[in-house]
Amino acid sequence: MGRNKEPEQPVSNPVEAKKHRDESIGHFKNGYYERALTSLNKAIELAPEEKAAYVARSRCYLLLGEPRAALTDAETALKLDPKHAKALLQKAEALYYCGEFEMSLVHYHRGLRARPDLSEFRLGVQKAQEAIENTIGDVKPVKRPPPKRRSSSKSQRPVLGQLMSDKLYLENLLKNPDLAIADKKNDVVTKQAEEAIRFLENREEFWRQQQTC
Repeated sequence: MGRNKEPEQPVSNPVEAKKHRDESIGHFKNGYYERALTSLNKAIELAPEEKAAYVARSRCYLLLGEPRAALTDAETALKLDPKHAKALLQKAEALYYCGEFEMSLVHYHRGLRARPDLSEFRLGVQKAQEAIENTIGDVKPVKRPPPKRRSSSKSQRPVLGQLMSDKLYLENLLKNPDLAIADKKNDVVTKQAEEAIRFLENREEFWRQQQTC
């Protein structure tokens, strides 16, 4: 009696996978997103370890109006390479189009810290902030003596959640002595950091008021 053969494991074929991925680029340019999706499905089937295909398919899903599927692919790409900038951008974009504006803001900020040269992250921060303001409305600070800076970060953390780390990063950035040098580029960085801190302080005040209520 012969033994039952174990099912053969699919063999990765990155060369053929790249052909399908290149094919999807042509479909993208012509606006044939369904065809691009089909090509990317084949590419991932042939080489499931290729992060570029997941990033491309994530973008394709967004263009087809499927942000949840786009989020799944972006997270898969990040598991393969946690520092992949385009995968992080796709995750931020997917969260934004899922309506999770605050989490998308967190990921846009992370991307901006890692790759300040990519304008997509800076634009993402701006549009996520605008979306939050449009959803909740601008929160006017309550008139009272200014709180002591850096006091009891533990009590702030439940209010801002994951955004707290971004606020602390920006505050430390403003203390960097290199920014004190008179330079147009430094002025832009300083201004953006100050605006981001003010925005996060408004969010913090809003959520603190919500908790009080």
